[in-house]
Amino acid sequence: MIQKYILLVSIIVGLTNSNSLWSQNTKKNGDFISLFNGKDLNDWVTMGTPGSFIVKENTIYTTGKHPYPSWLRSKKEYENFILRFSYKTNGWYEGGVLLHAPIDASRLKTGFKIHLRHDQHDHALRSSGAIYDVAAPLSISSSSSKEWNQYEVICNWPTLRVTMNDTIIHDIDMNKNPALSYRSHRGFIGIQNICNSGAYYKDIEIHPLPNNEKQWVYLFDHGIDSLELKGKSEWTIINGILTAKGNNAMAYTKKEFFEPFEMQVWVKNMINGNGGIVFNEKERIEIQCFNVEGSTNPTGSIYGIAPATRVVSRDMEWYLMQIYSNGKNVKVFINGEKVAETNKLKKPLGGKIGFQQHTPNGYIQYRGARIKKL
Repeated sequence: MIQKYILLVSIIVGLTNSNSLWSQNTKKNGDFISLFNGKDLNDWVTMGTPGSFIVKENTIYTTGKHPYPSWLRSKKEYENFILRFSYKTNGWYEGGVLLHAPIDASRLKTGFKIHLRHDQHDHALRSSGAIYDVAAPLSISSSSSKEWNQYEVICNWPTLRVTMNDTIIHDIDMNKNPALSYRSHRGFIGIQNICNSGAYYKDIEIHPLPNNEKQWVYLFDHGIDSLELKGKSEWTIINGILTAKGNNAMAYTKKEFFEPFEMQVWVKNMINGNGGIVFNEKERIEIQCFNVEGSTNPTGSIYGIAPATRVVSRDMEWYLMQIYSNGKNVKVFINGEKVAETNKLKKPLGGKIGFQQHTPNGYIQYRGARIKKL
């Protein structure tokens, strides 16, 4: 009880300092939104194998049905929140709860996962309660198989606090954690189905906290009229997706942006498609979009300056590109993995942002393009 009291005090102080409403309101049950009514999966969307999740004994039950992986996601995306849930395993089990999970790309590297197991053994970064492959729990606090475990997850960027069975197992400043600092700050809540085993989930509820969305400038919000089009390609923006078809061409923002900034954009190449993101207009710094392993400048390369170390994206699939520009330093992440970096660019870095189509008679697509000051 003393430990629980200390945790509660520290949470209230921490969230009050970040202007959160939770410190004032969470004592009321009405502040939490139920994500499961105990009767059906109407508040969720099954991604992957049908029948991998069912309602059983007024709980969400992972059936272990293959092929794997599949997952159950919330209908809404969340940024900052307090999430509570209970789970118990049905014998041998390995799975987890996904946070800030995207529909596309790696949910374990773009977002992150609280790993859940049936046992009480120390598996380091893959123990029950671990932030999968990122941080081992401070203690192994899970109950035995077929006994309920209670979780509370406070994600209020950059704070990540996780309590399991009244024990603090994580208290992380994500800005100071190299493996988490570049992860997505927003996404879906998810439950995994990754092996032939089952677990029960219940009492799933969430309290959204104020988010930081106002920091972002969305580049396609005003449609095609917000861009300057150059070249002979056909450019369209439909349902928020910028598509370029034809020959070599560029679409530039009308507004200029200067470092330090973070830019995010989802990209989809046609087969062997070639394109890129251009910034620092005068020096024309290009981040390549070309998913061909063995090429000199594959996807994520700072073209002609720092080639990507590996290819982690594929044609005809959406992938997330993150560009961090800060003075002479630029880092590029693809699907949550850093693939290129340099500290040799000339200051100041700024100008219009460009989107390139570089494949004759081909196409490339961009969506969700946004930028913010660091």
